Amino acid sequence: MTRQVLGLAMDAGGTMTDTFIVDTDGNFVIGKAPTTPWDESEGFIESTEDAFEQWGLDEKTAFSQFEVSVYAGTTMLNTLLTRTGRQIGLITSKGFEDILLMEQGRQVWSGYSHADRLHSATHVHNDPLVTRRRTRGVSERTDMFGDVVIPLYEDDARKVAHYILSQDVEGVAVCFLHSYANPANEQRMEAILREIMTEVGVDLPIYLSSHIRPVIRENQRVNATTIEAYAADPVRKQLHNVEESATQRGFRKQMTTMLSYGGLANIRHPRLHETLISGPIGGMLGAHYVSQLIGANNVLAVDMGGTSYDFGLITNGTFNLNNEPEIARFRLALPSIELDSIRGGAGLYVSVDPVTNRIVMGPEGAGANPGPVCFDKGNLQPTVTDCLAINGYLNKDNFLGGKVKLNLPLAERELKAQIADKIGLPVNEAADGILQLWLQQAMDATKRAIQVRGGDVADYVLMGYGGAGPMVLAGVSENQPFKGVMTFPFAGAFSAFGCTTTDYSHRYTRSSLFSLTYDADVETKQAVADGLTKHWQELEAEAHESFDSEGMDHTKVDYKRIAFVRYGGQLDDVEVPFDGEWTGSAADIDVLLDSFEELYTKMYVKAARYPKAGYAILQVALVASIETRKPEFPQLPDKGPIPPAAAYKGERKLYIDGKWQTAGIYDMDEMESGNIVDGLAVLEHPATTLLVPSNRRARMDERKFVWLENI
Repeated sequence: MTRQVLGLAMDAGGTMTDTFIVDTDGNFVIGKAPTTPWDESEGFIESTEDAFEQWGLDEKTAFSQFEVSVYAGTTMLNTLLTRTGRQIGLITSKGFEDILLMEQGRQVWSGYSHADRLHSATHVHNDPLVTRRRTRGVSERTDMFGDVVIPLYEDDARKVAHYILSQDVEGVAVCFLHSYANPANEQRMEAILREIMTEVGVDLPIYLSSHIRPVIRENQRVNATTIEAYAADPVRKQLHNVEESATQRGFRKQMTTMLSYGGLANIRHPRLHETLISGPIGGMLGAHYVSQLIGANNVLAVDMGGTSYDFGLITNGTFNLNNEPEIARFRLALPSIELDSIRGGAGLYVSVDPVTNRIVMGPEGAGANPGPVCFDKGNLQPTVTDCLAINGYLNKDNFLGGKVKLNLPLAERELKAQIADKIGLPVNEAADGILQLWLQQAMDATKRAIQVRGGDVADYVLMGYGGAGPMVLAGVSENQPFKGVMTFPFAGAFSAFGCTTTDYSHRYTRSSLFSLTYDADVETKQAVADGLTKHWQELEAEAHESFDSEGMDHTKVDYKRIAFVRYGGQLDDVEVPFDGEWTGSAADIDVLLDSFEELYTKMYVKAARYPKAGYAILQVALVASIETRKPEFPQLPDKGPIPPAAAYKGERKLYIDGKWQTAGIYDMDEMESGNIVDGLAVLEHPATTLLVPSNRRARMDERKFVWLENI
């Protein structure tokens, strides 16, 4: 019988590009290849070929069958971090030309440690994405109610347009005060720019803040607009290269990508900056999907790859959403699934501080090219992966399914010369100490994730994934009373898998100015209801236009209405979905406020409620989605605790806990439901490795998920 493949999802991380392919029966296979940042289509094809090879699929046939192809990654984030985006001009309201230089107070200190926040001598501002020389203001003003107080001075606008276009820019961003309330002045500025471009013979993209992010708070809005101009379009070119490579091989659809708040969007989506952290978000979506399968309401998801250690919470079956995340030291009005991250990946460089003679980890890493020393691709700076390799944790002959042969003598030589000899320890003991430091970082971050939110570890299932996630899973859960500890044979491509578990959706937002007293009468509530109806109707029309432009059938769209509600005088909103049918009546306002009170109580405590302060609704949103087909995990019959003979691959020496010990080696793909492996053992998959300490055991459940349990 010919295998019918359903979809492909790919996560291009800082080190590896992971592919997850699922067929119509719910079976899946994963492929891996080094990330190729100079042309991501190369890593895309190499990774898919690795997956096709395992199933014996013909490339042309498989690509022609895909109903969906999702590509997520960190290219845009890396573009911001390295400041390698496009040359952009910025036109703003006169008097606010320094907005990028001044920044917002909370943004100025973003990314600094507690000690550095206390001592301002260490502080420096962000380098602005647009230089002051390429920023100009024009005379105009719209007030917060949307009234045009000062019409655009067109002579002024033409002079500014001529100047900006003479600065060798590759795009122009326009961000006027309060344009979210009335975009008329921005739209007229765009028209003038088009006229001048025609005169001087250029054709450049123009980005209006009222279109990119029409919400209150000028700093967040100008950040979103300039990032869209500076970093999003270069990434779009990479995405189109990936799509073209797929099309040449028979792909019939259009490529999609992952949005930071969950959901898929076409790569032609006009607000591509919403995909800024698309890769790690896929992992959180996958964790949420699995949590529903296993009936776990509370999950701590931890993702360790080659570059970073990311972790996020699912509490009471829902994500924590951050409406104004800080990303790459920018504060954005971009709702995102909340994730924390540390530079703790397995690709971190390791060195010795020449002054203190102490081991230093990171912050830089080897990445995909050239990779760790043991990859033997030219890098001679030791990494955490080299420590894992020389101490026996990794299979030198089966890394990435044998595609990479690890050069252990080279890694040992460099680790000895650069680390062990300098601190006066045998090389394996030095490597073990480095791994303990590495593990301690992950342990501290894992505990903080729950404790700082007032949660109890005993209520959470710890879910580990990423290429190196299963390696640290036992360590980060040691002496912690988690409700359960689990991972997956496909942990190395879990973020890619997560991209297949979400719907095709877009989120549209708009600022509003609605307030209600505690004892508001029916007429006042009806006026607010009418205003909300108007906003949601406008957002629905925008969704129709967007879905049509992306070739999607908007008649299949399901809409979810959201209001951001706060008590009067408070600074933070609560995202309140309206789950029923919106009729636009005063009674609907009562339902909305009751939902807010219920959510507020869950988030804080009942005593924190303060309804007598009244309510404010300063932003609304509409989520438009089309349901997609999801992977399936059928429950398999229990095959008993003893793994089949094909799963046992022999023994290997591991240097662990200060001495060499013998560990049993098992192939995860060959294990069956119900199998149990006692530690000390290593469960291997071409894309990941699970360490089972001597005081733990690994159990494969009926869906072939792997649980790490105490003996």
